[in-house]
Amino acid sequence: MTLLKRYVLAQFIKIYLLTASGLIGIFLIVDFFERIDEFLSKDAPMIDLVSYYIYKVPFIAFYMAPQGVLLATVITLASLAKNNEFTAMKACGISITGITLPIIGASLVVALTILASSEFLSPITNQKMNYIFMGKIQARTSYGKIPTENLWFRSTNGDIWSIDYYDPYKSKLEKVIILKSGKDNAITERIDAREAIWSINKWEFIDGYIRKFAKGGIQSTEYFAKKTFPTPETPKNLSKAHKRPEEMSLSGLYQIIKDQTLEGKDTSMKWIELHRNISYPFISVVMALLAIPLSIRSSRHGGLLFCVGINLAMGFVFSFIYAMSISLGRGGTFDPILAAWGPNLLFTVLGFYLLLTMDSEKAFPI
Repeated sequence: MTLLKRYVLAQFIKIYLLTASGLIGIFLIVDFFERIDEFLSKDAPMIDLVSYYIYKVPFIAFYMAPQGVLLATVITLASLAKNNEFTAMKACGISITGITLPIIGASLVVALTILASSEFLSPITNQKMNYIFMGKIQARTSYGKIPTENLWFRSTNGDIWSIDYYDPYKSKLEKVIILKSGKDNAITERIDAREAIWSINKWEFIDGYIRKFAKGGIQSTEYFAKKTFPTPETPKNLSKAHKRPEEMSLSGLYQIIKDQTLEGKDTSMKWIELHRNISYPFISVVMALLAIPLSIRSSRHGGLLFCVGINLAMGFVFSFIYAMSISLGRGGTFDPILAAWGPNLLFTVLGFYLLLTMDSEKAFPI
């Protein structure tokens, strides 16, 4: 039995590597013809063009993994059925589950590999890819820049900051307002300063005043030429450039969610992105669970093309429902967890149902 499982696993891995490479290659070719004009019009060096597509491979592999698993599962099982190897394995007392378990296990390994890539590899390669195309080729002035003007944010200690201009090179703030709140979010204190300069480990506020408020209005006003206040904000915190979603690791995105939650910002969109980035790789396992019973059933009634057609149709249905669910999550209709994981759960149940009813002659037993 172990030898047969190894045989099925080897067949699946070989076909998966071929299908995944083919899908990535097709994507790269189509993308090359779409973008080559922009590279040529800017007289970009060949090294930028080659580097751009090398860095793009992990980005494409992330999205092509489920499709690669689906096709590899279909082709592997259809070829086994065509050569009557299923019949021989059953005659040896091996169940369908025993035959296909290596495929499910391999699809889980693919999902975990893509998930690890999303944490450690893809953020780096995606950032370099975007820098070449957006920063150098398209010359977008906003790409990768540190926000410096009209900054509004809530600090981790609850204070609200307003900064007209931030100079990241001199660690200097101009026209600073800090609002401190008490119970019921009522403003209890306001600090205004013409400028603030970072000195060793604290901000020195220059030429400003402190107003304290009570229920009846302004309680007191204190002017100062230079004063320091304990604040959690540092130049390092303010010098974070805006990153695109694909340039963030899973842990980095989660940390941003935590920071923005403390700042009082709406993080629903980022929760959607986080759960989507985690759930998407596991579509590979869902595709394997669906493709196994569909491939074995459809092989009884047609050849390889019929198997591929049936499974691609199911894959299209899943992709449509998954995309719709994510859109509903972004629109606020679905909770982020339901939006990202709901389709996976639904089709996993369907896959197990089809596996448990393998003996039925119907394509979709009801």
